Amino acid sequence: MSQSKSKVNLRICGSESTIVDLDQVQAVNTPQVEYRKERNKDGSLSVSYQPISHNLLIDKTRKHLTNGGFEVVDECHNLARQGKRYFGLFEVTHPTRENTERGTIIGLRNAHDKCFPAGLCAGDAPFVCDNLIFTNSVKLARRHTKHILSELDQVIARTLGKLFTFWGGQDQRIDSYKAFELNNPQVNDLVIRAYKAGAISKTKVVDVVNQWEKSDHPAFWDRNMNSLYNAFTEVYKGNLVALPQRSDALHSVLDSEVGFDLSAFEATEEAELVESVAVEPANELAIVGQIDGEVPASVYEDDSF
Repeated sequence: MSQSKSKVNLRICGSESTIVDLDQVQAVNTPQVEYRKERNKDGSLSVSYQPISHNLLIDKTRKHLTNGGFEVVDECHNLARQGKRYFGLFEVTHPTRENTERGTIIGLRNAHDKCFPAGLCAGDAPFVCDNLIFTNSVKLARRHTKHILSELDQVIARTLGKLFTFWGGQDQRIDSYKAFELNNPQVNDLVIRAYKAGAISKTKVVDVVNQWEKSDHPAFWDRNMNSLYNAFTEVYKGNLVALPQRSDALHSVLDSEVGFDLSAFEATEEAELVESVAVEPANELAIVGQIDGEVPASVYEDDSF
């Protein structure tokens, strides 16, 4: 890993209290497989919950990034709930993505307490402020069900392949934001609309307005939509759990105001990095587990990162 190329400070994007070293992530025990009470027609056990190790998700993502020509230049790992919840950030570069003002960030998550699926999403952060934001155009959420081990390689590769389309769309989005001038009454209206859409909590509304009025970063003193955009993302720092959902909500409000349509880019041909699916070794996870009822579908309804 080449630390010298890193330009985004990943450690201010999340909560400092949960940042850990990779070896601490690797040391987290993976829960056992759980089975339904009812067996299959052939008498075999029916898997209801197939956990994966945090490190497995990291290793597979790193492998597909390398195979796709990406280089990981920095990474930051977070654990919560006694290691049951993992969140990771990876800054990546690619030969086709040079001379840009923003860094590309891959976000990972995994849970051992059934609170959310294994997930991957992508976003970016301006080098001048490290304000991270995610996009729903590059995202996967895979439930911990029986086929997760056989499908994980393919869904990671396909999701990372969408990065090339994401770059084109995000570049156009930022250009649209920079060209859209704003005055204070418009900003007040947009902040309230963003709050109602779930892009910001009520307690952070004033913080966003303060960042708009006097940003911590002179690059965002221009009175346009991009400066307001970064007022929100400055306030977002420190809450990785809520960031993907809030990012989606913010984009929906601001894109609508400037007339930007990301779907026009998503409809273009995507570069995909699909490989043959690797079969996991039998000892990757414990095959024995407790006999238990089926995991409620509601466990997986939240597909945010």
